[in-house]
Amino acid sequence: MIFLSKLFFIFLISSTQLLSEDLIDDDSFYNNGVKLYDEGNFKESFIVFFNLSEKGNKDAIYNLSNMYFEGIGTTQNFHKSLKYTWLCSLNGNKKCINKLKKVKDKLTEEEVIQISKSIPEKLENDFLNNDNIISAFKLGYWFEKFSPEIDFEKSYLWYSVSVSAGVYKAMKLRDRVGELIDKKKINELQIEANEIFTKNKYFGNKGENNDI
Repeated sequence: MIFLSKLFFIFLISSTQLLSEDLIDDDSFYNNGVKLYDEGNFKESFIVFFNLSEKGNKDAIYNLSNMYFEGIGTTQNFHKSLKYTWLCSLNGNKKCINKLKKVKDKLTEEEVIQISKSIPEKLENDFLNNDNIISAFKLGYWFEKFSPEIDFEKSYLWYSVSVSAGVYKAMKLRDRVGELIDKKKINELQIEANEIFTKNKYFGNKGENNDI
Protein backbone atom coordinates (compact mmCIF):
# COMPACT_ATOMS: atom_id res chain seq x y z
CA MET A 1 0.00 0.00 0.00
CA ILE A 2 2.86 2.36 0.90
CA PHE A 3 4.60 1.40 -2.35
CA LEU A 4 1.49 2.26 -4.37
CA SER A 5 1.18 5.58 -2.58
CA LYS A 6 4.75 6.42 -3.52
CA LEU A 7 4.04 5.54 -7.14
CA PHE A 8 0.98 7.76 -7.12
CA PHE A 9 3.00 10.61 -5.58
CA ILE A 10 5.68 10.29 -8.27
CA PHE A 11 2.99 10.20 -10.97
CA LEU A 12 1.34 13.27 -9.48
CA ILE A 13 4.61 15.23 -9.53
CA SER A 14 5.32 14.14 -13.11
CA SER A 15 1.84 15.11 -14.23
CA THR A 16 2.16 18.51 -12.59
CA GLN A 17 5.48 19.09 -14.31
CA LEU A 18 3.98 18.18 -17.67
CA LEU A 19 1.10 20.55 -17.17
CA SER A 20 3.30 23.41 -16.07
CA GLU A 21 6.18 22.99 -18.49
CA ASP A 22 4.78 21.37 -21.61
CA LEU A 23 1.08 22.13 -21.90
CA ILE A 24 0.94 25.67 -20.52
CA ASP A 25 2.75 28.51 -22.27
CA ASP A 26 5.08 30.68 -20.21
CA ASP A 27 2.77 33.71 -20.14
CA SER A 28 -0.13 31.66 -18.81
CA PHE A 29 2.17 29.92 -16.34
CA TYR A 30 3.44 33.31 -15.13
CA ASN A 31 -0.08 34.73 -14.82
CA ASN A 32 -1.01 31.69 -12.76
CA GLY A 33 1.93 32.45 -10.47
CA VAL A 34 0.72 36.03 -10.05
CA LYS A 35 -2.79 34.78 -9.29
CA LEU A 36 -1.41 32.39 -6.66
CA TYR A 37 0.56 35.23 -5.10
CA ASP A 38 -2.44 37.56 -5.01
CA GLU A 39 -4.46 34.81 -3.33
CA GLY A 40 -1.81 34.43 -0.64
CA ASN A 41 -0.46 31.11 -1.92
CA PHE A 42 3.10 32.39 -1.71
CA LYS A 43 4.91 29.05 -1.64
CA GLU A 44 3.14 27.86 -4.79
CA SER A 45 3.74 31.16 -6.57
CA PHE A 46 7.43 31.02 -5.62
CA ILE A 47 7.73 27.59 -7.26
CA VAL A 48 6.14 28.92 -10.44
CA PHE A 49 8.45 31.94 -10.57
CA PHE A 50 11.51 29.83 -9.81
CA ASN A 51 10.75 27.40 -12.66
CA LEU A 52 10.20 30.30 -15.06
CA SER A 53 13.38 32.04 -13.92
CA GLU A 54 15.33 28.96 -14.99
CA LYS A 55 13.99 29.62 -18.49
CA GLY A 56 15.09 33.25 -18.34
CA ASN A 57 11.69 34.85 -17.70
CA LYS A 58 12.50 38.47 -16.79
CA ASP A 59 9.44 39.12 -14.62
CA ALA A 60 9.95 35.90 -12.69
CA ILE A 61 13.58 36.82 -11.99
CA TYR A 62 12.44 40.20 -10.69
CA ASN A 63 9.86 38.57 -8.43
CA LEU A 64 12.42 36.14 -7.02
CA SER A 65 14.78 38.97 -6.14
CA ASN A 66 12.01 40.49 -4.00
CA MET A 67 10.70 37.24 -2.52
CA TYR A 68 14.15 36.15 -1.37
CA PHE A 69 14.77 39.62 0.09
CA GLU A 70 11.50 39.71 2.03
CA GLY A 71 11.26 35.98 2.79
CA ILE A 72 7.92 35.55 1.03
CA GLY A 73 7.13 32.01 -0.18
CA THR A 74 10.61 30.95 0.87
CA THR A 75 13.05 31.68 3.67
CA GLN A 76 14.73 35.07 3.64
CA ASN A 77 18.07 34.83 1.86
CA PHE A 78 20.09 37.96 1.06
CA HIS A 79 22.68 35.95 -0.89
CA LYS A 80 20.08 34.66 -3.34
CA SER A 81 18.30 38.00 -3.40
CA LEU A 82 21.52 39.68 -4.55
CA LYS A 83 22.07 37.01 -7.21
CA TYR A 84 18.60 37.52 -8.69
CA THR A 85 18.79 41.30 -8.30
CA TRP A 86 21.96 41.25 -10.38
CA LEU A 87 20.36 38.98 -13.00
CA CYS A 88 17.34 41.27 -13.03
CA SER A 89 19.58 44.33 -13.43
CA LEU A 90 21.29 42.72 -16.41
CA ASN A 91 17.84 42.59 -18.01
CA GLY A 92 17.75 46.38 -17.75
CA ASN A 93 15.20 46.50 -14.92
CA LYS A 94 15.69 49.94 -13.32
CA LYS A 95 13.92 48.89 -10.11
CA CYS A 96 16.52 46.18 -9.61
CA ILE A 97 19.41 48.48 -10.52
CA ASN A 98 18.20 50.97 -7.91
CA LYS A 99 17.75 48.17 -5.38
CA LEU A 100 21.28 46.77 -5.65
CA LYS A 101 22.76 48.97 -2.94
CA LYS A 102 19.95 48.10 -0.53
CA VAL A 103 20.64 44.37 -0.94
CA LYS A 104 24.43 44.75 -0.83
CA ASP A 105 24.16 46.68 2.44
CA LYS A 106 22.81 43.50 4.04
CA LEU A 107 26.05 41.65 3.24
CA THR A 108 29.77 41.95 3.85
CA GLU A 109 32.09 42.99 1.03
CA GLU A 110 33.55 39.48 1.01
CA GLU A 111 30.08 37.95 0.63
CA VAL A 112 29.24 40.29 -2.25
CA ILE A 113 32.43 39.33 -4.11
CA GLN A 114 31.83 35.62 -3.51
CA ILE A 115 28.23 35.79 -4.77
CA SER A 116 29.31 37.79 -7.80
CA LYS A 117 31.37 34.86 -9.08
CA SER A 118 28.22 32.88 -9.82
CA ILE A 119 26.94 35.45 -12.34
CA PRO A 120 29.61 35.16 -15.09
CA GLU A 121 29.73 31.38 -14.55
CA LYS A 122 26.00 31.10 -15.25
CA LEU A 123 26.09 33.45 -18.24
CA GLU A 124 29.12 31.80 -19.83
CA ASN A 125 27.52 28.37 -19.47
CA ASP A 126 24.30 29.68 -21.04
CA PHE A 127 26.24 30.97 -24.03
CA LEU A 128 28.62 28.07 -24.62
CA ASN A 129 26.28 25.19 -23.86
CA ASN A 130 22.75 26.54 -24.36
CA ASP A 131 23.39 28.77 -27.38
CA ASN A 132 22.03 31.83 -25.56
CA ILE A 133 23.72 34.67 -27.44
CA ILE A 134 22.18 37.35 -25.20
CA SER A 135 24.21 35.88 -22.33
CA ALA A 136 27.40 36.89 -24.14
CA PHE A 137 26.08 40.46 -24.31
CA LYS A 138 25.16 40.36 -20.62
CA LEU A 139 28.70 39.25 -19.77
CA GLY A 140 30.05 42.37 -21.46
CA TYR A 141 27.50 44.47 -19.60
CA TRP A 142 28.34 42.71 -16.32
CA PHE A 143 32.07 43.39 -16.46
CA GLU A 144 31.50 46.99 -17.58
CA LYS A 145 28.80 48.04 -15.09
CA PHE A 146 27.92 45.58 -12.34
CA SER A 147 30.84 43.36 -11.31
CA PRO A 148 32.38 44.35 -7.96
CA GLU A 149 35.64 44.20 -9.90
CA ILE A 150 35.02 46.20 -13.10
CA ASP A 151 37.09 44.73 -15.94
CA PHE A 152 37.02 46.59 -19.26
CA GLU A 153 39.13 43.96 -21.00
CA LYS A 154 36.64 41.20 -20.18
CA SER A 155 33.81 43.55 -21.09
CA TYR A 156 35.38 44.20 -24.51
CA LEU A 157 35.98 40.47 -24.94
CA TRP A 158 32.35 39.51 -24.37
CA TYR A 159 30.87 42.42 -26.25
CA SER A 160 33.04 41.29 -29.18
CA VAL A 161 31.74 37.73 -28.90
CA SER A 162 28.13 38.93 -28.72
CA VAL A 163 28.51 41.10 -31.84
CA SER A 164 29.95 38.11 -33.70
CA ALA A 165 26.97 36.03 -32.54
CA GLY A 166 24.52 38.60 -33.90
CA VAL A 167 23.85 41.02 -31.04
CA TYR A 168 24.68 44.10 -33.09
CA LYS A 169 23.50 46.56 -30.44
CA ALA A 170 26.70 45.63 -28.59
CA MET A 171 28.88 47.10 -31.34
CA LYS A 172 28.90 50.66 -29.97
CA LEU A 173 29.42 49.37 -26.43
CA ARG A 174 32.35 47.23 -27.58
CA ASP A 175 33.98 50.18 -29.33
CA ARG A 176 33.36 52.49 -26.37
CA VAL A 177 34.99 50.08 -23.94
CA GLY A 178 37.80 49.46 -26.43
CA GLU A 179 38.81 53.12 -26.12
CA LEU A 180 39.67 52.43 -22.47
CA ILE A 181 42.04 49.54 -23.23
CA ASP A 182 45.69 49.58 -24.25
CA LYS A 183 45.90 49.17 -28.03
CA LYS A 184 48.51 46.43 -27.62
CA LYS A 185 45.95 44.36 -25.69
CA ILE A 186 43.14 44.71 -28.23
CA ASN A 187 44.54 42.17 -30.69
CA GLU A 188 44.97 39.56 -27.92
CA LEU A 189 41.36 40.07 -26.87
CA GLN A 190 40.14 39.78 -30.46
CA ILE A 191 41.96 36.46 -30.87
CA GLU A 192 40.48 35.22 -27.58
CA ALA A 193 37.01 36.36 -28.63
CA ASN A 194 37.33 34.31 -31.83
CA GLU A 195 38.34 31.24 -29.83
CA ILE A 196 35.32 31.62 -27.54
CA PHE A 197 32.94 32.29 -30.42
CA THR A 198 34.00 29.22 -32.38
CA LYS A 199 33.58 27.01 -29.31
CA ASN A 200 29.96 28.04 -29.08
CA LYS A 201 27.19 25.56 -29.88
CA TYR A 202 26.98 27.03 -33.41
CA PHE A 203 30.11 25.02 -34.20
CA GLY A 204 29.34 22.00 -32.05
CA ASN A 205 31.98 22.97 -29.47
CA LYS A 206 34.69 22.01 -31.96
CA GLY A 207 36.13 25.41 -32.54
CA GLU A 208 39.59 24.91 -31.03
CA ASN A 209 41.27 24.84 -34.43
CA ASN A 210 38.91 27.17 -36.27
CA ASP A 211 39.93 30.63 -37.39
CA ILE A 212 36.74 32.25 -38.60
